[in-house]
Amino acid sequence: MNTILLIAEDPSIVEYFSEVLSPCFNLRCAGTEEEGLRAFNGDSQGVVAVLIELALARRSRFAFGEKFSPSSSFSTVPLIAISAALPATEDMDCIEHGFYDLITAYAPPQLIHKRINNAIRASDSLSLSQLEKMLKQLPACIFLKDTECRYVFSTQYWHHINTGDDPDWTIRGKTDLDIRKDRDNALKAMAADRRILETGEGTEYIIEENEDGILDYLQLIKRPVYDDDGKVSGIIALINNITDYQLLKMELEKRAKTDALTGLLNKHAAQDLVRMMLPAAHKRDERCALLMIDIDLFKQVNDTFGHAEGDRVLAEVGRIITNSCRALDVAGRIGGDEFMVFMRGIDAPENAVQLGNRLSDLVKRAFQDDKLEGRVSLSIGAAVFPEHGKDFDALFQSADAALYYAKKHGRDAVKLYAGD
Repeated sequence: MNTILLIAEDPSIVEYFSEVLSPCFNLRCAGTEEEGLRAFNGDSQGVVAVLIELALARRSRFAFGEKFSPSSSFSTVPLIAISAALPATEDMDCIEHGFYDLITAYAPPQLIHKRINNAIRASDSLSLSQLEKMLKQLPACIFLKDTECRYVFSTQYWHHINTGDDPDWTIRGKTDLDIRKDRDNALKAMAADRRILETGEGTEYIIEENEDGILDYLQLIKRPVYDDDGKVSGIIALINNITDYQLLKMELEKRAKTDALTGLLNKHAAQDLVRMMLPAAHKRDERCALLMIDIDLFKQVNDTFGHAEGDRVLAEVGRIITNSCRALDVAGRIGGDEFMVFMRGIDAPENAVQLGNRLSDLVKRAFQDDKLEGRVSLSIGAAVFPEHGKDFDALFQSADAALYYAKKHGRDAVKLYAGD
């Protein structure tokens, strides 16, 4: 049972409040403020409220109340003034000196219990406020929502929300639709919250915020809060700004899929992407083409001019391929001097040949008036989907066979697969 410390010298006050409170609380009594302070300091465990006779408090000029200021160690315990007489207007000045309430012996027992319990709950709210201040020192944002998806508190106000430039603005009582600049993310947050309230299952997700010219990636971790009856009574959540981590992750993923020298997709990424595209192309009855590209006599360039020049050739070929392809095409470097281009939605096989010829011409021009002039050319083999292969492996073999034919018959040519 919770304990109340009763500090009073008037016997009638002690008798009345002891009779009213003893059924619900343990009572510890003291006749003076000094005695009460010693009792509290000696054992404050379980003390949920301190009741002090108003006349005693006034005699010491409310010195006892100063010990219950928000910055003191007593601040989590409410201080309540009590009196045997009906209060006068001037008696309410005790509120200004740290007291939560003034209760008289004329109040019925039920009202006394209610007001004391309200004070205890309010004290809990005060400690929550103090906790909120401490949590604001963390780089993460912690917030609490009620069952209507309204904010109860938030430790950070980030730049993705509308505060109206009001210094007294508060997030309390507002929903994500009220505060977020990005409506899509607001709707996503509301949907996630409703699922938690309905299912009692937490969730985690990452959102992208791009407001005020600032790109942020935010990780949200949300969990349900339960009341004493086991019902979901709200949501507590953590927001971590993971922008640096997410950008690094994206860069590493990009590096894992791209060729560092040319910026094109690497072999596995390019081939996997084409494999995924072909079934959709088949459903749409879409004609596509695969071009296999080799740099002619590339080993001689390396051996004669060095690997730095060889890398320059590879990078330039990669640049030309990138600039010559459409956004819907797939281009990759699949070997040392081997490249591939997958063309989607072509009208006729000649489209593949035209692209091959354009690539060959651009590569030759790139090295005019250069020590490599006349030494860099391309051999290209092309195959068409679905005529020359209904899956990637078959299409690849056909394009590779056309490439082999071009290289065998003099190089510096574009060859369309003609069948066995």
